[in-house]
Amino acid sequence: MSLFQLFIGFLILISMTLRPFLYKPAAKHFPPELSAAFTSSWLIVGLILTFPVFGHLYYDNALKITTSAYLLLAVLKGLLLWLIVKLQQKINKTSTSSSVFFGFISMALGSLINNLFFKEGLALFQLLCICGLGVLGLMFVFKGDAKTLSKKGKIDFGIIILIGATFSITDHLAIPQIGWYPHLLVSSLAMFIACLISGISKQDYRNIFLNKSVAFAGIFYTVSEFLIIYASINILPVSFVAVFMRMAAPIVMIISALVYKEQSLKNQLTFGVLAMLLVLPLIFL
Repeated sequence: MSLFQLFIGFLILISMTLRPFLYKPAAKHFPPELSAAFTSSWLIVGLILTFPVFGHLYYDNALKITTSAYLLLAVLKGLLLWLIVKLQQKINKTSTSSSVFFGFISMALGSLINNLFFKEGLALFQLLCICGLGVLGLMFVFKGDAKTLSKKGKIDFGIIILIGATFSITDHLAIPQIGWYPHLLVSSLAMFIACLISGISKQDYRNIFLNKSVAFAGIFYTVSEFLIIYASINILPVSFVAVFMRMAAPIVMIISALVYKEQSLKNQLTFGVLAMLLVLPLIFL
């Protein structure tokens, strides 16, 4: 892995570490529907602002992209994004650690499917490390802070695991076919339409742009999402992007233990250190 790839991975790591804490105020003080709405709204703002730079990635092949069956995967991702943001915020309200640690199980499941059926081409030791992270994620359900979730919370936790794995697959299949910018454009629009259909109050919609913490969270998500998707197609394999994203989880867990008193620091450190031991070989080997 080159120094440039490591630098991009570090930016992804920082982004994913900050996201749950920037979303925490919205989870505590607003309905979860608002989080899905401000996420999609600011993504669309970002897409409009960057259209002069990236718009050609769509209109140069507009007919091919618009008629591609892979566009349906982008629509699917947008609808699932609407759902996963809502569910993550419900979990984030009580367990920030759980709102991020699910990703290890999702990553393992998505990588297995991509390598078995869609030729992602990870080496055996890489796949074993990723599967090890998945097993660690399952242990977290029984021994980590996820055990404090209510029955409904655990059902939501299971759903976001499946959605997270689906994202790995849709990104791996759709982005090479229609391009990352059209993929992000269509998925963001689908997410926004889902928000409109589900309903959001006028006051909540004003909060998207006028509430400082909400607006900053949306802007930060948009910038980091551009980075993550661009890196997935141009800089790093999808599974490696997922690895850098999930490396944030141990850091989030330690902060959550210190700030929000989630489990003991020893418990959070144990899961964090084990996760790092499984992630580091993927980066340096």
